[in-house]
Amino acid sequence: MNHVNKSLYLLLGCVLSVNLLTITAAQGTYSQAVEYEDFKEPPRQYWGHAWFTFQLAGLTDDAVKAMVKSAVDSNAYGGYMITPDSGVGFGMQRRGTAANTGPKATYLDDEFFRLYKVTIEEGLKHDLPMDILYDELQFPTGMAGGLFSKAYPDDVQKSLEKVEKDVSGPVEVELIMPEKNSLYIGTTMMNLDTLECVDISDKVSRNGFAFKGKIPQGDWKVMLFYLDTSLRRGVCDYLSEKAVAGLIDVMYDKYYENLKEYFGTMIKQTFFDEPSMHNSVSGRLWTPGYNEGFQKKYGYSPMKYYPALWYDIGKDTIAARNVLYGYRTELYTENFIGQLAKWCEDHGVALSGHMDQEEAPNPVGTLGDLMKIFKHEQIPTIDDIWFTGRSNTSYKVVTSAAFNYDRPVIQAETYAAYQRQWQTAEAAWRTAMDQHAMGINQQVGWRPKAGESPEIGQFIGRMEYLLRGGRHVADIAVLYPIAALQAKYKFAQPVGVEPAKGGPSRGVDAGFYFALEGGILTPENDYMDMGEMLFRGLRIDYTYLHPEVLQDNCIIEGRNLIINNKVNREAFRVLLLPGCETISVKTAEKIKEFYLAGGTVIATTVLPKYSAEFNKDKEVQKIIGDIFGIPEYGPMKAAIRAYTDDFKTYFAYRNEAGGKSYFLPRPDPTMVTDVLNEALPVRDVNIQLAPMWPVKMNMQYDGALTYIHKVKDEKDIYFFVNSTNQPIKTNIILRGNKSLALWNPHTGDRSKLETNVTNTGTEPVTKVPLALEPLKSVFYIQE
Repeated sequence: MNHVNKSLYLLLGCVLSVNLLTITAAQGTYSQAVEYEDFKEPPRQYWGHAWFTFQLAGLTDDAVKAMVKSAVDSNAYGGYMITPDSGVGFGMQRRGTAANTGPKATYLDDEFFRLYKVTIEEGLKHDLPMDILYDELQFPTGMAGGLFSKAYPDDVQKSLEKVEKDVSGPVEVELIMPEKNSLYIGTTMMNLDTLECVDISDKVSRNGFAFKGKIPQGDWKVMLFYLDTSLRRGVCDYLSEKAVAGLIDVMYDKYYENLKEYFGTMIKQTFFDEPSMHNSVSGRLWTPGYNEGFQKKYGYSPMKYYPALWYDIGKDTIAARNVLYGYRTELYTENFIGQLAKWCEDHGVALSGHMDQEEAPNPVGTLGDLMKIFKHEQIPTIDDIWFTGRSNTSYKVVTSAAFNYDRPVIQAETYAAYQRQWQTAEAAWRTAMDQHAMGINQQVGWRPKAGESPEIGQFIGRMEYLLRGGRHVADIAVLYPIAALQAKYKFAQPVGVEPAKGGPSRGVDAGFYFALEGGILTPENDYMDMGEMLFRGLRIDYTYLHPEVLQDNCIIEGRNLIINNKVNREAFRVLLLPGCETISVKTAEKIKEFYLAGGTVIATTVLPKYSAEFNKDKEVQKIIGDIFGIPEYGPMKAAIRAYTDDFKTYFAYRNEAGGKSYFLPRPDPTMVTDVLNEALPVRDVNIQLAPMWPVKMNMQYDGALTYIHKVKDEKDIYFFVNSTNQPIKTNIILRGNKSLALWNPHTGDRSKLETNVTNTGTEPVTKVPLALEPLKSVFYIQE
């Protein structure tokens, strides 16, 4: 297709064989088939995407053509996207940029789009399409390069703030909110002895910015809540349907008006960058319509419960935080991501893009609910930034969200701003292998120069050809503990961090620091630790399961818990509850239903005892006691199992249907292995190696042996990765009678794999050898 004209290229974009590609706005582009010839020579759309930065000040035609040439000459990419930059700001993806001496373009003006078209046409001459459209002038998405706040100044982000006084009644109290950039929300008082909260918004009188009210007998904290409406960075209010519609008007519609001929043909997806709930507003993102929308949805005003966002308000604290933070996430999910996704679907493309700071163990202050926010996004995306291993704990959250919501294409912005010691070929290969074993199947970003080659481009093409689409297979579902995370989060500043300082070596606002670090973390929030123990430590794959998906889209067949999706219909034999004191009654009831049907449930660190709903703690305690044989009140029924050498114990319980439950107060690899050997004697994949423990984290990470199993085109696809610097030689036991071939993603070669099938008495298993040199991987494909 060399030098093919634009019209023919765009036509071909629409008529590619349905046996090879499915092109739908709702799903992205991926192969439906598993064909060796396409694996050996993968189509270019699977090779990953280069990333150009347009420094707009003085950008020339020669400069943009040079960018295209740099990607074409590398022979390592299948497409690209462009990030516009003012020419002064920080451009993290710059490469191949010539001197800027031309007329100055500005974001979304005529010269801007002329340069885009020059770049597009130059790319098409060399079969390099701009198939991803980046939306913003750098980041975060929501500013439209400053155009949004000019067009819609009242619809920028706002933060929830308060002024308060402690008083002894009866007394009249006066509270004054700032005179500038303030929007009154309401007033609540909290009894300092009983923690009773009372909404007195309709009982206070207002005179300008001063509010007066009469306080009854007792000691009270009186709180006036308002929104800070200052422009900050001029970012769109993601919680407001009206504001996001305005963002679409000034940004997305302008792209379509000027590039419509490429939408749905060459341009397959858009890309948003680093929106969050903490940027500019220190994690307290709020919106003027919050109370009205809440009242309409739940039938009561939330004002009474606002103090829980900062303080313990007694027995209602946990439920109040869950409903308040939960509704905020719903607004973000529906009004921002959902509205963009609908626009994309209507314009023939898919929505992609990543949030900011996905690694926070408690994302409530930064992103809300890191799984639910991907509910509508057609191509869920994660950011792999700064160094290899930084995002390890969050990759599985994002890829699991895609599996939960049946999204076949899962993207990673990769190698962004990698620091000098990770600008190596070793880092390029390690990151690529690791991320695809964790579920990624589309890579975006310049690779480190030392690791940029046709070989790695083709390697990524082979991985992505096989791993896009299909059904993920894992025995274990890990409940995503969002109710417990919301229950612990509050807007108050962290102890020992002064508002002006932000934390050790950080020149940022304390609220930003607090949101970034994940809010109030407690020892029982072990879901990321358990995820690392399973995936890298014990080499067992799993899927995080969102509680709403568990409740509303999971069915029980036999002893299996199944996500009732059309394509990714995962079937789990074990449900693991990571440490969480709080759970919803509906979630607890579904878990009990699975257990009573003969399923296996494992809990770690602490058992749930609080309800995410108001006044339902005892219901949760009753259900959890029935499952684990450890009632909150009454004699214990579970058996105690002890390790005599280190005095550790765990608890086991059974029911007549064969259901098993285990509670591990202090889980370690030995204990988890013993429990899984009993509960799951025949695993989907069992790698015959001792656990790797402890798992190295962050900058100390130097690779692991991991895998992913998918089924596509009615074929089993096993992908094994050795991203360490040591050779590995072992055996693997696979559940079922398997006839397999070895497909090498590094060379494209194929060979027969020797297998040994035996019967365990309950299910057949297949034993296969595995030998991998350092930084090598392999596919085992069903014949």
